[in-house]
Amino acid sequence: MPSKPKILLAAFTAGVVALTAACGGDAKDSTQSSGGGDQARYGGTMTVAYQSDPKTFDPAVCYDATCWNNMRMLYDRLYDYVGDTMNIEPQAATALPEVSADGLTYTIKIRSGMTFSDGKAVTAKDFVSSFTRILDPATKSPVQSFWTGIEGAADYAKAPSGSLAGISATDDSTLQIKLTAPNSSFKYVLAMPHASVIESGSASKPVGSGPFVMDHFTPGQEIVVNRNAKYWAAPKPYVDKVVEKLGVDPHVQLLSLQKGTIDLMGDPIPAADYLSVAGDAALKPQIKTIVKPSTYYVTMNTKMAPFDNPKVREAVSYAFDRNFLLKLVAGQGTVANEYLPPGITGYTKDKLVHDQDIAKAKQLLAEAGYPNGLSTTMYSWNTSPWTALLPQLQQDLGKIGITVDAKPIQQSAFFDLAGTPDKAPMTLTFWVADYPDASDFYQALLSCAAAIPGGQNYPFYCNKNVDDLVNQALAAKDSDAATAIYVQATKAMLADNPVVPLYYGSKTEVFGKTVGGYHSQPIWGWDMTNYWKTTGTASR
Repeated sequence: MPSKPKILLAAFTAGVVALTAACGGDAKDSTQSSGGGDQARYGGTMTVAYQSDPKTFDPAVCYDATCWNNMRMLYDRLYDYVGDTMNIEPQAATALPEVSADGLTYTIKIRSGMTFSDGKAVTAKDFVSSFTRILDPATKSPVQSFWTGIEGAADYAKAPSGSLAGISATDDSTLQIKLTAPNSSFKYVLAMPHASVIESGSASKPVGSGPFVMDHFTPGQEIVVNRNAKYWAAPKPYVDKVVEKLGVDPHVQLLSLQKGTIDLMGDPIPAADYLSVAGDAALKPQIKTIVKPSTYYVTMNTKMAPFDNPKVREAVSYAFDRNFLLKLVAGQGTVANEYLPPGITGYTKDKLVHDQDIAKAKQLLAEAGYPNGLSTTMYSWNTSPWTALLPQLQQDLGKIGITVDAKPIQQSAFFDLAGTPDKAPMTLTFWVADYPDASDFYQALLSCAAAIPGGQNYPFYCNKNVDDLVNQALAAKDSDAATAIYVQATKAMLADNPVVPLYYGSKTEVFGKTVGGYHSQPIWGWDMTNYWKTTGTASR
């Protein structure tokens, strides 16, 4: 998942990954508040700011930071994460999935009394249509690869008409999903924003059942969403309205938050401002740090020259000084020793990356047929920390003979360009886990199924052996066995060098004085349903 840079990396243990067994009638109260005590209050407007517009409001397509937060406000999913944990609980479902003994069939009961914002009842058939369209090539969903393990998915992707064999509604309140192989991470897939339910036939302008309803979107200016008075977890949400200002530079966001004209920053604290923020005693009650399982890395398009040459990619893997890169982001993270971050099933402490070795890199370029170097282009977001990192990567590559045209661009444009074949030779990007399993990183970012237009596999990398190892790990008997297999997959992938891992990040956020119930989320971002303005009323 696209997210924000991090600091103060702390230990992230596997224990935080445990599932909660709660059936969850009403949404949980958020009592771990900051900026105003534990008493939830109602009313008022929450004002936030972003640098970039969202690419879309279609949950099947959304994968940028701005739309990600809007998905949680506008739509419901079968499952959601609890507070600031990586535990999941039922949301639109009444309980966690009932899974057959062979691990292939998931039966899920849908909560009664849920309606879309237009008043129509939410039924299991709406989930069927919402999930099925993810697998329709015309949707261009970047997460199609997460769903290809459903029975009939491959055939449907080739001829997307009629129904999909593996997803059905046995009645209005019962959803059944059949897999072709056991998948220990599938429960997490059902909690992703792409698994949000929309009203059947509303794909061009999705109609959701979430805590907020779209009022209007003015590109480059603002998004406004209003409280959904018909929300099933009423009287939540607490605030009456959320105003999202667009096109606001992160430095300006920080100043606005300090002045009290906005409540939350949609972009990370700029690296140049971090030390002053962290050292400001007045801001201390408004600062929270959370570890996010994330990897910052460089990609090389394996289908484009010169990176279709394995030796060129290997040369790049020796180019970067990771320790110096961390200095550019005020030490917000730790040096990567492999592709996967700590806390993810599949991570190993073994060192699987190369240290900077200029002579070795030049030798490999010469062997690849580029004794005099080469020229290429690298794209990134036009916000911090990318604007700090990109020039240094450019310098490091210059040392080995690769001249880079560095191009920072808006997030939405970046996703379009990087996901288009033959458009982006190199990118500087990152990934925050959608769920705490290595399959998330592999299936979304490096699988053969994800090497499609509109996907997040920016290297357009396809290694069927790696895919097979990931599938074996998903069917493993326990997490230790799965990790051993994932390590094999990582070694095989890094031998091909489609990506160069740089560092792992943590995240620090600053929020406004009048924001109550604030907590950050390792997987999502904000939890606007459970935030309130401390200037609101005590009851509704």
